[in-house]
Amino acid sequence: MKQNESLNKHNEQGGQRRDPFSALLCKIRRTVGVIFILAGIGIIGSSLALNFIQVTSKRRMIQEFKQEAAAEPANITLTQADPDEESEESAEAAQAQDRFAGNILGILRIPSIDSEEPVKEGVAKSSLHAALGHEPETAYPGEMGNCVIAGHRNYTFGTYFNRLNEVQIGDMLYFDTRTETYAYQVSEIQDDRGSEQLTLYTCTPLYIATRRLVVIADRVLE
Repeated sequence: MKQNESLNKHNEQGGQRRDPFSALLCKIRRTVGVIFILAGIGIIGSSLALNFIQVTSKRRMIQEFKQEAAAEPANITLTQADPDEESEESAEAAQAQDRFAGNILGILRIPSIDSEEPVKEGVAKSSLHAALGHEPETAYPGEMGNCVIAGHRNYTFGTYFNRLNEVQIGDMLYFDTRTETYAYQVSEIQDDRGSEQLTLYTCTPLYIATRRLVVIADRVLE
C-alpha cells in the first residue's frame, strides 16, 4: 500500500515537472504560428501596396501627358529649311524631338484588351517600374523601321502586358504622342520589311516566363 502511494506521488511530481515544459512548447508553437501569419500578411500587404503605387503612378503619368498634349498645337509648323539633305534631316530630327520630348514618349492603347499604358524611353528597371519601355536604337512611331516596346506582366491588377497573349491578328493598336496618333494593325509579319512597324514583347507563359511572346503590327495610314 505504501509502495503504491509512493509511486503515485512520484508520478504526480513527474507530471508537475513536465507541465512547465509542455507549456513552454505550446507557447513556442503559438509564437511561431503568429510569426508565420504576420509574415504572410506582410508579404501580401507589401505586394498590394506596391501594385497600388504602380497603378497610381501610371494613372498620374497618363493624366499629366494628356494635359501636356492638350496644350500642344495639333500640327507642328517647322521653320523653312534649306532644300538640301542635311537641312531635311535636321528638320525631321527637330520634329521627332518635339513629338517625343518629355519624360513620357506617348501612350500605347490596345482597345481589344482594354489596355492604356504610358511609354518611357529605355527598358531599364527604372523605366519599366510603372510604364512600358521603348527599346533604344529602334524606330520611333511614325518613323520607317521597327518600333519596339517592352513591358512587364503585372499579376495583381492585370496591367502592362499581362493580357498581351489575348491580342489577335487584325487588332488595332494606337500610339498617342503629344501631336499625333499612330494607328497600327497586328499582322503575321515578324521581320523588318522596310515598313513602319510596332513590336510588343513580354514573357510567357504567365508566372513561368520561359519564352517570349511577340506581337508585331504594321502601321495603317488613314
